[in-house]
Amino acid sequence: MKAVLILVGLVLVGAVGIQMAAVGGAWWFHHNKQYDLEIRWLEDLAPVAAWDAKYQAQIGRLYLERVRRHLDSGRIDLAVLAVRRARARDRSLGLATHRDLVSLGIEAYTRAADRMEAHGRLIAAADWDDSLFVLAVRAAEPHHRYAAIAAFMEGLDLRVRAGQPCAALARVEWGKRGLGGTIPNVQPSVEDDLRQQCRRARRYRR
Repeated sequence: MKAVLILVGLVLVGAVGIQMAAVGGAWWFHHNKQYDLEIRWLEDLAPVAAWDAKYQAQIGRLYLERVRRHLDSGRIDLAVLAVRRARARDRSLGLATHRDLVSLGIEAYTRAADRMEAHGRLIAAADWDDSLFVLAVRAAEPHHRYAAIAAFMEGLDLRVRAGQPCAALARVEWGKRGLGGTIPNVQPSVEDDLRQQCRRARRYRR
């Protein structure tokens, strides 16, 4: 019995030591603005700190903070990359995408699309709108889903403006396949109009 108690004590001491190392190391990296290393440090220790239910939640908050930090500094390229990394982490843990991450992703993808459009890169802008659509179309929050549909419609318009109505039509078909047949709040007339524009564009090319 005494040996068991000693063993339990050693395990508890070890757990406390790991927790202190995790917190101390994370504080040092954060204090020195080495945010990526802070996340990496905590993730490296995660397998031996799994007993703490709040541990993974703290790492998740750091992922969100990274996105926000890049957005605030105008580094949209890094922000969209941070969104993708955060989503990949959620998927690896079997978690649904957090609503705060959806909000940040909508902002990041919108700003990326706007930047591409401002530079005349309409197809690239449409691609970012499609990324927003994929991120938010199944979100729990209604306003997130609305933003997804708005981005999808904007992407169609951008492709038409770029002289690619057939590509816009293909995106409608792509969206319908992904959602099992229909795209919420997108009227059939949208697809019909794009189909007509596509036919005209093909006739003019002959």
